[in-house]
Amino acid sequence: MAAVFGVLAAVQMIVVSTVDGLTQPGYDVSRNWVSQLSLGPGGWLGTANLATCGLWVILGALGLRRRAGRGAVGLLLLCGFCLILLAAVRTDAGLGFPEGVPEEHTARGLLHQLISVVLGVAGIGAVTGIGPRRVARAVAGVMAVTFTAASVLVLLDDAGVLPGNPSGLLERVALFAGFGWIALVSGRATWDSCGRRRARFPHPMRTPRAAWERARAERGP
Repeated sequence: MAAVFGVLAAVQMIVVSTVDGLTQPGYDVSRNWVSQLSLGPGGWLGTANLATCGLWVILGALGLRRRAGRGAVGLLLLCGFCLILLAAVRTDAGLGFPEGVPEEHTARGLLHQLISVVLGVAGIGAVTGIGPRRVARAVAGVMAVTFTAASVLVLLDDAGVLPGNPSGLLERVALFAGFGWIALVSGRATWDSCGRRRARFPHPMRTPRAAWERARAERGP
């Protein structure tokens, strides 16, 4: 049943980051990255979202141990720890957010970016190793293309070469695609687990003995 946490992680990340991004003053969901929601007056929600989603991913990975190889489970665990680290190591202000705050270039921000890269690579690898292989590889391919493009575009935006480009939107495509696939696989694992439990403990009135006693009672003495 622990696999259900994979569903929880996906739903929470997609819903909370989208709603939070649309309601934060000065935040542009097409330009700014999800981790930037940890900045500003309402940054506590973005930080809590990253940390708790990381915990759910870790618990969900433990629930997929029987449906995925050790490598894929290990990468999922790494993704969960990376999300928690991203919450702890705040990113720099930049790309116009938060409003009125000068752009930063700190060692902390660089470390945050490195953790983000590790998360992206680990996420692509994890998705490749869970669920039906053909579909998993297609999802991983979408993630790889959009995450790489987003990483290049955000550097160009930060350098002032191509300001205002949609790097944040591409990051969301990669992130949401990965979380969506994890949710589907986790949901299927949870459903199968419930089915096995029902088969192991059938309804008392549906056991062979119960059916025999019911038929005997209908025939009468």
